Amino acid sequence: MNISARVFFVTQSLIGLFALFLFPTPLLAQSNGLLLVTSPLPISLSGLPGTSVSTDLRVKNGGTEGEKLKVSIMKFKAYEDSGKPALLEREEGDEFFDWVTFSEPTFTLAPNEWKTVTATITIPKEASFGYYYAFVFSRADDEVVMKEKETTIVGGTAVLVLLEVLVPDAKRKVEVVEFSLDRTFYEFLPAAFTVRLKNTGNVHIAPRGNIFIDQGNNRDIAILEINQEKGNILPDSNRDFETSWKDGFPLFVDKVENGARVLDKKGNGERELSFDWNNASKLRFGKYTANMLLIYDDGNRDIPIEGEVSFWVIPWRGMLGASLLCLFAFIGFRSTLQGMWRRISKRDPAV
Repeated sequence: MNISARVFFVTQSLIGLFALFLFPTPLLAQSNGLLLVTSPLPISLSGLPGTSVSTDLRVKNGGTEGEKLKVSIMKFKAYEDSGKPALLEREEGDEFFDWVTFSEPTFTLAPNEWKTVTATITIPKEASFGYYYAFVFSRADDEVVMKEKETTIVGGTAVLVLLEVLVPDAKRKVEVVEFSLDRTFYEFLPAAFTVRLKNTGNVHIAPRGNIFIDQGNNRDIAILEINQEKGNILPDSNRDFETSWKDGFPLFVDKVENGARVLDKKGNGERELSFDWNNASKLRFGKYTANMLLIYDDGNRDIPIEGEVSFWVIPWRGMLGASLLCLFAFIGFRSTLQGMWRRISKRDPAV
């Protein structure tokens, strides 16, 4: 696959680029008998200064009793490089909290009942760039509690909303901080890739693309997706995206006993070799090159981000075993020839 074909392949995967931030499945919160399910998950909005934008927030009471609930406002920022949100209370200067109104700030939900609350954000004329809300559903009489150094809240569940105020000075730029593997030499797959990107712009952005695995002239042995969930990177922050190439034989997999992963003395997960003989033709050996091609929209066009790393897959224990077998076979063959020669020499002294 040439570079133009790869750009087409990546571009085709960019539909709905700004739709999500974290996870593609419903979020569930349970505390002190409170069981709430929210849908949709992260929401991306955009609007011009001096206009209003609205979105529906859906919440379900998954408990067995009726609940009186409220919806309140927090904010979030990037938590380290993991992409998880760090939820924060309102601070001085957070006037954007006052832009939000809810159709029903408090309401009652019967068991298994869904409720839709409309959040409306009135954007002032002086607003610009990005604002990051966490709309929190909780019991009307309870206070939500933030766990220290955690990305979650106790006693409620939050829907994340990313608002971009469309202004001419918006800057969208992403740089590659790191494109690496967890090692250079592998005995067997998987090979684990880390892509660390930095948003050097002033609005959130969601690059997406692929890693193409080549070996010599054998192109596109595997194509791995990066940021399949369309997660955003907040301004002036890094985010790590990870993926693995697992299409090999044999394959190291997590060791599991009684439904739980086995840990070593240091608390790290143990692995074991899995032999799926249906994949016996996928024995990996030699040097491979991984070419990364990501794309993001800078507001005018798609901008490519590229990177390259090389690595080796050498099943050295199998090769060592095969070499020993060959050595023993050679020694046995040589001994047999020497024995035959001695017997022939005894029968015929002239030899």
